[in-house]
Amino acid sequence: MPEKLAKPKLEDVVCDVLINDAQRNALDFAAFLRANKLSPRWASANSWVISHKNQRVCYIRLSGTAHYHNLESGSWHISHVNYGHTNLINHDEDEQYISDELLGEIALQNVKYCAKCYNCKPGNAVTILDKLFDEVCHSWLLMKNPDANTLSCAKKIVAMRKRAIAKKEKT
Repeated sequence: MPEKLAKPKLEDVVCDVLINDAQRNALDFAAFLRANKLSPRWASANSWVISHKNQRVCYIRLSGTAHYHNLESGSWHISHVNYGHTNLINHDEDEQYISDELLGEIALQNVKYCAKCYNCKPGNAVTILDKLFDEVCHSWLLMKNPDANTLSCAKKIVAMRKRAIAKKEKT
């Protein structure tokens, strides 16, 4: 009988792979997720998926994951996912989260364009804060080695996605 693969806890691998600010920020984000009843679930080597009501919210990946994620040693990222939505952050529904300009500025700086990796090829046209972007990856927002401000924005975006999933479930 084959041995069962180890599915390590995010926080354990963070402590093994990251140091200093990267480690503190990743652990802070993991604590935020757990406090909001979002449990990181092991997806593959050094990669965890965060879902709400069986819908993906984001991924956390650490160096040592698949090479195509382009994570150098000691680095990590939060990859916000989008499956089929075309208006990702909009002023009407998300006003309480985007009232500060920093979130919009950081979100717009971290838009991930399609790299033709087969998941979303050739990318999607999406609207983010009333701006149209073409050829955007299904992992539409990639926050690599987020600092405190970027991490704060990532938390707001996770809260928006969780709220949108709950709202969609009610309709």
